[in-house]
Amino acid sequence: MTNNKTNRKKRAHMKSLKQNHSQLNNKYTSTFPIIGMHCASCELLIIKKVESIPNVESAKVSLKTNSVTVTSTQRVSETVIATAIQDAGYEVGIETSEKPLITRNRQIWKDLAIGLAIVIFLFLIFKVLNVDKILGTMSSGGSNGTMALVVGLTAGFSTCMALVGGLVLSVSSKYAENHPTETAFQKFRPHLVFNLGRIVSFIVFGAIIGTIGSAFLIKGSLLGLLTIAVGVVMLVLGLQLTEAFPRIKKSFTLPSGLAKKLNIKQNVEREYSHKNAFFMGTATFFLPCGFTQAMQLLAVSTGSPLQAALIMGAFAIGTTPGLLSLGGLTSIVKDKFAQRFFRVVGIIVVVMAMINLVNGYNLMGLNRVFEHSNLPTQSQTTSKQDSAGSVILNTVFKYDTDISPNTFTAKVGQKTTLVVDVQEDGQGCMSTIMIIGLNDTPQYLKKGKKLELTFTATEAGDYTIACAMGVPRGSIKVIK
Repeated sequence: MTNNKTNRKKRAHMKSLKQNHSQLNNKYTSTFPIIGMHCASCELLIIKKVESIPNVESAKVSLKTNSVTVTSTQRVSETVIATAIQDAGYEVGIETSEKPLITRNRQIWKDLAIGLAIVIFLFLIFKVLNVDKILGTMSSGGSNGTMALVVGLTAGFSTCMALVGGLVLSVSSKYAENHPTETAFQKFRPHLVFNLGRIVSFIVFGAIIGTIGSAFLIKGSLLGLLTIAVGVVMLVLGLQLTEAFPRIKKSFTLPSGLAKKLNIKQNVEREYSHKNAFFMGTATFFLPCGFTQAMQLLAVSTGSPLQAALIMGAFAIGTTPGLLSLGGLTSIVKDKFAQRFFRVVGIIVVVMAMINLVNGYNLMGLNRVFEHSNLPTQSQTTSKQDSAGSVILNTVFKYDTDISPNTFTAKVGQKTTLVVDVQEDGQGCMSTIMIIGLNDTPQYLKKGKKLELTFTATEAGDYTIACAMGVPRGSIKVIK
């Protein structure tokens, strides 16, 4: 029954096309409505197929009107043109019904499954090889500049990519998708400018925080809100790239001002702006990546503008190879493979977005209503009081076991200090520690130090001990 309906609809469309035929100067022109177009790459795919038909002189495809105008030296059968359009992956006809919420295209779901498999594979590789610890060990014996460079290299290919890399990947994919006629270098150009802006800003802002200290850093609920905002941007872009939800493709877009700044406005005629790409690179200094936070704290601890600028500049340079290689992928893919590649990219971006949304949720302290039952726990056995009557909670940090013990109890209104005996350097994005909602200033886990996180709770509840990105590592239960 459905097939009969579809055939009748197609015959009606084909019949209506006769009104769109014209002959001028011994050339024939026909216009065909198309179903399934969504970006500039679609235009190229259809042009390539239609212009390969004998006697066809040109094919002009319009994304705005969802149609193709074919000019030929002899009359070409409508069926031949329709077949060429179908070979390109589209249909001749007019959208007569609302797009489904979820696509029924099996090829799209196959591509998304590949994307999910890639995410799982990469996660397992990094877990099994313990990449963070290996690169962290390489950096621990050198100077601050060398350490920052190696940590940056780790960040460029590792978990920090969940934020900066994910945003770069989502935006660059949209740029490449909307500018399919540009050369590989032209598509790669935004990444060069972006990374230049990133390096310059890290040097400049590094010198500033080395001068005025941690007051310049974003922390607490504001950090969580920023993480969630970035996560939402990435989620929208990722879902659009997957094509799994057709309604989102056109009806759910970012605010025009933000889209313009991020260079993702769907207008293929829009001129590329170095200024916007450079601005986006500079803004990443404020994005709450755990690696960035750790290096910012190290820079602050030097108390020297020159040393701080060196640390942050070396870190930004270290991240460049990973971010450039990521951007390079979106610059070289072409034609039909590009369509499938961007779907795979979309699922990777969605996973990265979800990580950021969860971390932002944690950083804002919204998870205090839940028990931390998913963490392996070792409760405190004793607490001490100092001469001033403050309660002292003691824990030990080692890389393999994190903090132990990791669950504590405190009282409302009582001054309490969590003392962390750091016996090994923290690695990667887990190299900082703070108590969300009680002591929101991250501290750097440096071997040989005893960190003191002091607080006086005003409300009862469960508070998360976490890294600067909001990943839980323990909890404090505050009672009345």
